[in-house]
Amino acid sequence: MQCKPLESYSRRGINCTLNGALHGLSKTGANSTKHDSYTHKASVLMQQLEFTPSMKSSVSLLYMSVDLFYFMKECHGRETCETEFFNDLTTGRYSYKNKQFKYHEEMMVNNVLYLMEKKKIIFFQMGIPEYLVHDGKKKKEYAAHGVCVIMIPTKTNYQCYYINSHGQDLEDNDFFEFIMSRRRSKKKKLAEPADIVFMKSFVKYINNQSEAPMIYNESSRFTYKGANLQAGDGHGICFMYPLIIWHYFGKFYSKNQILDTRFGKIKVPTGKELIKSGNLNHFIESIFWQFCPKYFEILNHQTKLKTSFKKFSTILEKYIIEEDYRFVKNLIGPYISYIRQSAFKHNINN
Repeated sequence: MQCKPLESYSRRGINCTLNGALHGLSKTGANSTKHDSYTHKASVLMQQLEFTPSMKSSVSLLYMSVDLFYFMKECHGRETCETEFFNDLTTGRYSYKNKQFKYHEEMMVNNVLYLMEKKKIIFFQMGIPEYLVHDGKKKKEYAAHGVCVIMIPTKTNYQCYYINSHGQDLEDNDFFEFIMSRRRSKKKKLAEPADIVFMKSFVKYINNQSEAPMIYNESSRFTYKGANLQAGDGHGICFMYPLIIWHYFGKFYSKNQILDTRFGKIKVPTGKELIKSGNLNHFIESIFWQFCPKYFEILNHQTKLKTSFKKFSTILEKYIIEEDYRFVKNLIGPYISYIRQSAFKHNINN
């Protein structure tokens, strides 16, 4: 069955209300930390329908939830944490064969080591149930967050990349907040942002088990520190960003992206070229350009002038803030319509 690309839904415009789009998000399980969902199946199916030929076979998608509260409790704020915490983590994945989905829950470390031996690109959709604390109606509560981790093999090692949609604002999270009671919490100061502390420990633990070294550090080469893509998000749609990144990573890691705008065509180097040259920020931002069409005119101008990638980040974030809830709608509406088209529903519901 023919699959209409996500871009066709983006160009068509948004016909639903924001509440309607959010309802669709919830109905497909896109905003859940559960691994067994319609959206997870759709992500597996889009790999077969839309990824480039090489990415159909070279990438493995894993879902994982990380309890940051217990991780930080064991680490006590150390730069990296030697703990068996990672040994207890599991991953969820779907296999798809003969038009049938089969769900697998496996030990994370064993799974990663196996895929590393096979030289697979590993793409983690990672949910963090206890990310930041906010004041609920009756008590302090943790807000969940969605991020992604991409592990890419080279001839001699693995390169690990961490993408949090908050981008450069990540630098402000150099603490972890422990809820002590219904109304009281305590912040633990960290040497680095909580995300970085976790990632360094994660990679170090894998390296202790693996023969092939995995490289990761806090620099923008390996950690997304570009525009805060959630700058205009007052609805907590963080889980959308890893889903959209997965989609376009599969399509444009090994192929050029060409944006056809009324101001002219914009050609983006392949994700592989940008990531290899240390421009992870630019690749991740380019994935979201089409969802901010008011940015196209200045984007075209910047591209022709070959301005610094840092300037691209600054101006993109400005436009996202100005677009406010409209940018959020531009993300959710087309994506939900895309994964609920008949090409997906027919295969997922069978």
